[in-house]
Amino acid sequence: MRNISVILFLNKQDLLTEKVLAGKSKIEVYFPHYATYQAPADTLAEYRHENSEVIRARFFFRDEFLKVTSNNNGGRHYCYPHLTCAVDTENIRRVFNDCRDIIQRMHLRQYELL
Repeated sequence: MRNISVILFLNKQDLLTEKVLAGKSKIEVYFPHYATYQAPADTLAEYRHENSEVIRARFFFRDEFLKVTSNNNGGRHYCYPHLTCAVDTENIRRVFNDCRDIIQRMHLRQYELL
């Protein structure tokens, strides 16, 4: 993931929500730094209708992948994360938009415009 652009679907968000709300998620056991993690402020505003602990868990996993993909790549490669569930019909549109962005960035870099 450090050398290519990636479209990342963090699927089964419905199951994560159930586990967090039921107190069955043990994220901090496997990721001790989760205890001090704070979801980005803009996401809390955007998802204000949802439980803040659920949002915190979702964006923790997203941010873990973003850390891996953004370290030392010099802006050449991107991660396009999407929080989804299997019945999300918007997935095709997201893939199309992300592929278009990847191709545009590749061509802009090729001609040294980016």
